[in-house]
Amino acid sequence: MHIRICVALFIVFASGSSKAEDNSKEEPVVLLAYSVEEFPVWRTGQDGKVSFDATILTTLIRSCCSEASWRHESAAIVPVKQDDGSAIAVAQTTSNHKRIQSALQQISAFAYDDFEKRLRKSLRDSVALNKRVLLLEASPNSQLTQLIFGASTGPEDIERLEVVDSYVVHCVGDSNKRQLFRSGIHSEFEKGYRLTVLDQDGSIRGTLMDGELFERGAVKAEVVQQFLQANELKVPDAIQALEDAKQVATQAGKNVLVQMSGPDCGPCIQLSRYFADHNELFSREYVHLHLDSRSPHRDKLIEELDVKFKGVPWMVIISAEGEIIATSEVDSRNIGFPAREKAQAHFRAMLKSTSRFSSEELDLLIIGLTSVE
Repeated sequence: MHIRICVALFIVFASGSSKAEDNSKEEPVVLLAYSVEEFPVWRTGQDGKVSFDATILTTLIRSCCSEASWRHESAAIVPVKQDDGSAIAVAQTTSNHKRIQSALQQISAFAYDDFEKRLRKSLRDSVALNKRVLLLEASPNSQLTQLIFGASTGPEDIERLEVVDSYVVHCVGDSNKRQLFRSGIHSEFEKGYRLTVLDQDGSIRGTLMDGELFERGAVKAEVVQQFLQANELKVPDAIQALEDAKQVATQAGKNVLVQMSGPDCGPCIQLSRYFADHNELFSREYVHLHLDSRSPHRDKLIEELDVKFKGVPWMVIISAEGEIIATSEVDSRNIGFPAREKAQAHFRAMLKSTSRFSSEELDLLIIGLTSVE
């Protein structure tokens, strides 16, 4: 789950600085534009016309930061309505942007209508990302939600649990509680907060009830962490996983396509969904190995491969004998998720030189890059 940020608009906004709440630390103000496609920013008037109204969202963003930070001469919030999409441009300090991003992630996670459709997508992502699904039944601004997502709806920080990286978090607000009950996952309708871990097939692995989650009104972070650690899907050792993949590739006469990711990296998630959507074609030609920063010895594997690793998502295609025959680097840059024409051309060349895909199949795979949901 991730909030899309228009990173092309990430610029140094001012050479001045904004004092933090304790007036002891200064940070530069930078500008970020947040896409608001998933948020409630559309208002229907009495005449039936729909207009762009970001009042609620801008109020939420303002509440994430101290009043002192908004008094900086360069700090600002500017809603932007455009033909190709809407955004909210925010000029704030880097630390405050982290709070804003987390708050918008939380709101986005609860902003959906069809529970079963969203759950199917979460279960699909759990397979693509080598995770399990965590059902979070809570309100968007609760202590429990902030513990899962990190600092967000206020200026105080709540430390996010790293173990959450092992889960696809599926949020269930009050408006979706009855849909959850009707789905048959739980046999009883519960009004309180609850955490439930689902296996990739949708079956329940474990549940933590409301009474176990809180003590004297405060969420029990240690109990939540122990519960999540006990139910997380273990990831393989990176070096051993590559050796196993090469053995399978040798027997099947294929190459190994290694995908390096970050557990909460938006383009990485998009690339994983892409490979899952086209698994039938890719599995015919490659042994697909997906590794992320949770994988033990991943950095050591990159060092042993002796390649230029430049951020995620990153890809390398290796022969069954261990020879590197293609990487996602072109012109000293990593193409990441190949969304642009030049990156797509390089990705196509990678596949063409290492597979038996026909021209029609390659066309299909490149077109598929533009329709990942």
